[in-house]
Amino acid sequence: MDKWARKTVRLVKEGNYLDQLQEIYPVIPKARVVSEKNLLEIREAFAKKNASLLLNALLQLERFPYDESYAKFLRSDPTAIARNPKTVNRICEILFTMGLEKVMAGVTAPKEANTRRGSEFKRWAKDHFTFVGVKAFTLSKNGILFLDASDSELRNFANAILGAGLEKRPDFVARVDRKFVIGEAKFLSDEGGNQRAAFRDAISVAAHPSGRAVKVAVLDGIVWIEGSSFYRSIETSSIHIFSALLLNDFLGAL
Repeated sequence: MDKWARKTVRLVKEGNYLDQLQEIYPVIPKARVVSEKNLLEIREAFAKKNASLLLNALLQLERFPYDESYAKFLRSDPTAIARNPKTVNRICEILFTMGLEKVMAGVTAPKEANTRRGSEFKRWAKDHFTFVGVKAFTLSKNGILFLDASDSELRNFANAILGAGLEKRPDFVARVDRKFVIGEAKFLSDEGGNQRAAFRDAISVAAHPSGRAVKVAVLDGIVWIEGSSFYRSIETSSIHIFSALLLNDFLGAL
């Protein structure tokens, strides 16, 4: 395990890691917006105990009120509703048992915050580091600077100037005096699906051997829970992986 990963583990186990992390990745519930028309249809379906009307209204929305295995299928093929009365009755019995209030709460539940984590890291970084354009970034020889550029410019600078050989744009490109740093920053809240892919993306950047820049994976969340598959990968790795809370210390140490 890299020494910066070990420092992160100590912070997680001994310090107020989560309290500090909320400065970077705040959890601000953002309810889904459901139109008044859809809400009226749901209320009408409940008033009439109309299963077909209720199901059709709910399948138009971004989120089903509960985790229903067949909801995506029915949303993709609404004609299946008429052909599968037992399935419709089973689902709607659950919905009517839940009651109108819980169904409304389900369809307006806040979105998972992970979809907004990338922008939150960048917003925090801009509050704590100096960002400059390509020309000033290239000419500077002193201090800690971050490259303020579009996604395509970040990727082009990383590849054309630093020889990183990356397929995707990195989350950030920084420099400390004459040294350059390329990194990916992720907050992961579970071990499945897109989160696992995000972990692989970050690790692949940090482990990429090409170019003259130092490469890092700035990871937070469940990755630091001992026993998780993420933690086991970090434990057996020697690449630079650490919490965003240690980013300033890491750059200063260069």
